[in-house]
Amino acid sequence: MTSTLDSSADGADRRAHPRYLDHRSVYVGDGAIARKCAFVDISEGGARISVGKGASLPSNVVLVDPATGFSRRAAVVWRTKTEIGVRFVQEGVRYRVLRSANDLGCYVERPARRWAS
Repeated sequence: MTSTLDSSADGADRRAHPRYLDHRSVYVGDGAIARKCAFVDISEGGARISVGKGASLPSNVVLVDPATGFSRRAAVVWRTKTEIGVRFVQEGVRYRVLRSANDLGCYVERPARRWAS
């Protein structure tokens, strides 16, 4: 597979790892709260991620692939108003991605309603 992006005006890619276009969804967060974002491009060493306007993210984030549940810790190395660049730090654990309350695997009993008399 060859890189689809060049990093300099003369066409030479001087990065340690080639980058590839990738527009899959990814959850980016601090381990407690995450927002749905999208990859712009990705390499073995890091990624560029579209986070949308006004995203306030810490300098160390967790990326979770909603399709597989796999996670990676990453360090934010640059930011713009709508994108961040991250360097992968460590592969994480596999999370179970919840799409609804039914994915919790248990029945949640709701309290009986009390009607005013």
